[in-house]
Amino acid sequence: MSEALTIHVVQTFIEIDGYPVAEEPVACQSASQAKAKAQAARGSKLGVIAWSRTSPDPGLGDWGDPVIIARYGKIPEEFEESGAVE
Repeated sequence: MSEALTIHVVQTFIEIDGYPVAEEPVACQSASQAKAKAQAARGSKLGVIAWSRTSPDPGLGDWGDPVIIARYGKIPEEFEESGAVE
């Protein structure tokens, strides 16, 4: 059994032809770092979301639901509907 693992990610979106388009996601060391990066990006992006996800055993590929740390601006519907804000 592997050790539990939590990942923290910031996903930014830009607008192309009137639609939000995801940029390359950025991995962060902690939830607080992800929140800080999301706050810093919010003024220059169409939308931004920071989230975390934990796996009790990453070797098995089992991951819990994403937990939204922060969200700003316009983001695609599938991101709006998932997770709870910390």
